[in-house]
Amino acid sequence: MSAKLDYPETPRKPVTKTIGGITFEDPFAWLQEDTPEALAWQAKQNTLAQGIARSWAGFEQLHAAIVKEGGTYSDGLLKGVPRLVGGKWFQITTSADGAGSAVCVSDSYQEPGRVIIDTLTLAEEREDGRPVMLWYYEPSPDGSRVALMVAPGGDEVGSIRVVDTESGEMLPIDVPFPTNNGPVWDWVQDASVILAGDRAQDGRHRIRFIPVAEDARPRPDAVFDFDQVSSSVPVLTPQVSPGGRWVVAVSGPHEHAALLIGDLENGVWRPFLPPDLKGECHGAWADDEHFIAIETGAAARGRVVAIPVSTSTDPTTWQEIVPASEAVLRSMTVLQGNILLADLVDVSMRLRRLALDGTPKGEVPLPSFGSSPLVFMFREFPRSDACLFQHETFTQRATTYRLDLDTGELEVVGEPGKRLEGIRVSRRFATSKDGARVPYFIVHREDVDVSSPQPTLLTGYGGFNQAWLPTYLAHLLPFVQAGGVFAHACLRGGGEYGQEWHEAGRLHTKQNTFDDLFAVAEDLIATGITVSDQLAMQGASNGGLLAGVAIVQRPDLWKAVVPQVPMFDQMETAPSGSSTADVRAYMEGEYGNPDDPNDAATLYSYSPYHNIRDGVVYPAVLQVFGEKDTACHPFHGRKFTARLQAANAGDSPILMRVWPDVGHAGLGPAGILQSAEWLSFVMRELGMEV
Repeated sequence: MSAKLDYPETPRKPVTKTIGGITFEDPFAWLQEDTPEALAWQAKQNTLAQGIARSWAGFEQLHAAIVKEGGTYSDGLLKGVPRLVGGKWFQITTSADGAGSAVCVSDSYQEPGRVIIDTLTLAEEREDGRPVMLWYYEPSPDGSRVALMVAPGGDEVGSIRVVDTESGEMLPIDVPFPTNNGPVWDWVQDASVILAGDRAQDGRHRIRFIPVAEDARPRPDAVFDFDQVSSSVPVLTPQVSPGGRWVVAVSGPHEHAALLIGDLENGVWRPFLPPDLKGECHGAWADDEHFIAIETGAAARGRVVAIPVSTSTDPTTWQEIVPASEAVLRSMTVLQGNILLADLVDVSMRLRRLALDGTPKGEVPLPSFGSSPLVFMFREFPRSDACLFQHETFTQRATTYRLDLDTGELEVVGEPGKRLEGIRVSRRFATSKDGARVPYFIVHREDVDVSSPQPTLLTGYGGFNQAWLPTYLAHLLPFVQAGGVFAHACLRGGGEYGQEWHEAGRLHTKQNTFDDLFAVAEDLIATGITVSDQLAMQGASNGGLLAGVAIVQRPDLWKAVVPQVPMFDQMETAPSGSSTADVRAYMEGEYGNPDDPNDAATLYSYSPYHNIRDGVVYPAVLQVFGEKDTACHPFHGRKFTARLQAANAGDSPILMRVWPDVGHAGLGPAGILQSAEWLSFVMRELGMEV
């Protein structure tokens, strides 16, 4: 653009703050709270951002292309994988209006069957006009009931609801529960009680016992003192043993360890693991006497051990059944007398069958450079008496497979996922500042000459022990079809290469994550794939923080940057109080505690808001927030936007978009529009056409 935009007037109201022993001036502290003044300012910024994001001539065409492609990556996480539970097949499909979800039951995994409940019905029940989102579902072990996690709009506190499988009748269960913790629940064997992990009012972790049947045995909630479960643990997930005697409480959602075991007969809980065990230890029940687990304390990339319940705190009684190797062990289940083990080999999914004693029974043949997002995001296989899973690559939409665990035969369920022709995928490596080898993928049309500079979009995550794996292009396909190069970077802080890779990009080593991103960007430029005037970067959540640091530390590298649901103020990440305890636990476990002087200096050194410099030419920026996001609140964007607009010496737009009635994840039509807006902004800045 030839001149700076006419931004809304933003007064400075400096406040001096001291946090963690560091004193600094906060010029826009007045934007921190949701006051009428701050929200009015936000509304003006939002109107400006929406207008510019949709001003590109190709916006409507791009939006239509994303709709035709079936939406965004996150929309498909729950759908498409039938589960055999209690002799019935359960599946999530699209609701009749195409905008929501429906839970179906049938006698065959080949057909969705009869709708038990859908989000249309749940929305009508509310009578307030707000759409309802289905986040997770869990059939009871006998298949007679289905527990649902639902929430209106983008609310991040929803409800646990229960529907009768046979009649479709909603039971009188409506328990408020956070949606952002993942599927952290299980059933007792007779389907009379749901177990769910959350926190008590004082912040202590608990396992709730929610009665479903009228004759359910009364059980008090199990509340754990902080010396049993640290406040830094975000959430606990209960896993009930096959015979119904025991339940282990597993930490999550990023670091998984079976911390406690409870006796469901007498209500007594005790530690499950040795007190000095480091790393992860999680898995599945083999029977009521043995827990099979992936354990990283003795092997950073993981080994598989059988843990006797009676002596679980004594590691000398554990039996190693799969030794450590170069593979990174991520998820496993025990099914039909087999272990199914999902691991990573050079950032690509591998699936193996083993006997319960670890004897190999064969590798499942899958396309290279692929993943199963549900398995790797939640680090578990959903309950099912048959082995069905999805696999996808950059160029093939998720395909559902059924695996015969006895023969190893692999069957495609339904139609195979759409395969893209004429698209090339290659893996490359960049060298980071400290010499670390950082993998990344590039995806482009076969006829695009990557020996000369091309419009390029780089994404990354690099945090919370999450493996950033190849997934179907989905909403990014129009960018690639228009001649762009998509670059997918696997950065330290993630889980791509195991525990050591994660530790090398968290807490006081977090700068490595940012240096890895810059190394990939510089490699893209050095190898002639792109130049800085044709390079854009996008990241969401932890990747949004990554994008914020990219803006302030290396503004010279980018033409445009899109931080989605980011955290920009690392000194004040979330409000205090019990309602945000889990959010603060996420942040402090990964980044550190700003109130601790040992962490504060590191946090302040890269906090995007605090490292904006006056008189610097910054790239074009479009920030994307959800109004209802409790993890990455829009106040981060308000302060960052005000500071960056004031400091920028260039003419590129600095914009903030806040989506109403949306939380940390934009799903459905809102998610599609979000993707169309930010991708239009990127393609506009890079001079592209659809």
